[in-house]
Amino acid sequence: MAQQAKIAVVILNYNSADHTLRCLEALRARSALLPQLVVVDNASAPEDRAKLAPLAQQGVELVLSPRNLGFSGGMMQGYSHVRDADYCLLLNNDCEFQNDVLAALKGFMDSHPDAALCGTAMRDESGKPRSSFNYFPSLWHSLFGYGLSKLLNPERYPDRRREHSAPLRVDVVSGAAMFMRCSVLNELGGLDTGYFLYCEEEDYALRVQRAGWQTWLVPQALIMHVGGASSGGATLKPRLQQEFYISFCRYLRLHYGPVYGLAFRTVTALKLLKRALTGRVPFSLVGFVLRGAPDTASLRHQA
Repeated sequence: MAQQAKIAVVILNYNSADHTLRCLEALRARSALLPQLVVVDNASAPEDRAKLAPLAQQGVELVLSPRNLGFSGGMMQGYSHVRDADYCLLLNNDCEFQNDVLAALKGFMDSHPDAALCGTAMRDESGKPRSSFNYFPSLWHSLFGYGLSKLLNPERYPDRRREHSAPLRVDVVSGAAMFMRCSVLNELGGLDTGYFLYCEEEDYALRVQRAGWQTWLVPQALIMHVGGASSGGATLKPRLQQEFYISFCRYLRLHYGPVYGLAFRTVTALKLLKRALTGRVPFSLVGFVLRGAPDTASLRHQA
């Protein structure tokens, strides 16, 4: 490992060590650069954690958390071990490099000094393109959709469903792979560890934009993203739905104020009511959102 690494990669593991090992294998096989590698185990089961033990002898800094800190907390714990890096990639362990991702992202950042956050193109296991960027949440668009906005301002609202060949400015990149300028990450205080799961990327990207920096999609960097590798499966799905709205309501409170937040929650609850009537979500989720999705119900309190 290079002693003066200019790039660091932080990978979070939670009961999915096989994915972590494949992620590292693909990264090493396709990277000409030698990054500092940090793997954080987020209090996995002992048998899963044991699979990671050999990494400590393979040039990987292995950080063992005594409890599950969630996505932001785990990533920031890993980032606290990063040394002398200009850039840091926060990477889901169910991602596998398909080309030299680090060189493509570093090259773009080096030539775009106003860029603070970048994402990659992504495909699923079958090779089908999957969207890797999004727009900031908006009450207007929640009510009326994005069709007219895309038609009137395609540069501001690029098509998420198509593959893009050239880099483009976006609002938010997928939290599965966020390439960050370390100086800006430090300036903004890192990811907000008040989020346990979900909405961390929207929160950080909005703070990046408000601080005068840019977020870009760099399609020359390509990742295969499995998705949901450590989500817990169908048995945890209702709790994960609830966890999303805990994070979403936190995001609204922090960035848009109580009146806008209440209006957005009301519209969201009405949409959930329609889905509940068709059996797609439980009716309890409607009232939960109207009450503001209190953090006391978060999975963090059972972690």
